[in-house]
Amino acid sequence: MTRPLVTVRPAAAADAHTLAALAIQVWLDTYATDGVNDLLGRYVLSTFTPAAFAAWSESPDVALQVAHANGHLVGYALLQFGAAQPLAPGRDTELRTLYVQSPFQRSGVGSLLLREARSAAHARTGSDGLWLTVNVQNLRACAFYEKHGLAATGLTQFVLGEARHDNHVMATPRN
Repeated sequence: MTRPLVTVRPAAAADAHTLAALAIQVWLDTYATDGVNDLLGRYVLSTFTPAAFAAWSESPDVALQVAHANGHLVGYALLQFGAAQPLAPGRDTELRTLYVQSPFQRSGVGSLLLREARSAAHARTGSDGLWLTVNVQNLRACAFYEKHGLAATGLTQFVLGEARHDNHVMATPRN
């Protein structure tokens, strides 16, 4: 089966419901590997809301780009400008999220989104330098970012309920 052509464009407020559904799907596929409990359900339903995506699509401090194929969204990248990270000095653009729907993983969609995110960072700040956090147990994502030139610069934690999850802070080389 031939994959459809995937293109990237800036998100619009009209994409908000679709982005919320896509984000919940990808997050649960990645992190709810033992099933969904109340804590996880509450987290995704309060974090990945249409209102949040609509606000991000219109914020001057954010670049939200979507990957689409045949009229369907298949991934997105969310950049936050002015987000300093002590473990990634000299870089103040955070790649908050890069999610690709499972059927489109390993097809170049993530690479396309990352390339477009770095281009958006360069257009906004004059540098394509950025940082992100990624769960240390998400080996596929860690390898993806390493393949694209990001390196671990330290550890931080994502706290959900009583649990603490180690996350790498990864950053592009300084330029």
